[in-house]
Amino acid sequence: MSDNHPLLKIVPAATVFGSSWKDWQRIFAHTKPMGSVDIIICLPAHGAVIGAWFGAWPMPLDWERPWQEWPICVSYGAMAGYLVAMVASFGCVAVRARLQHVKRE
Repeated sequence: MSDNHPLLKIVPAATVFGSSWKDWQRIFAHTKPMGSVDIIICLPAHGAVIGAWFGAWPMPLDWERPWQEWPICVSYGAMAGYLVAMVASFGCVAVRARLQHVKRE
């Protein structure tokens, strides 16, 4: 699939890579994404995991608030991390495209 395909900005990682273990390992094991598709998939996936981890922090504080129950704060953290990482991946791809465009001239 081409790096410039417009649907890559909105589809989940599973529809791009499917069940290819090699692609999943490349995305999650490498620290530096190789192409635009890797950036678009890698940053939001890592953002969701990191957001879920940060979302789990208030659970053991035992304030007995309704939002502190098991899946709620982890889910909100994962969604927030995913959204922040989506914005970051869009920015990274835009900067990368601009730098590549400048190099061609």
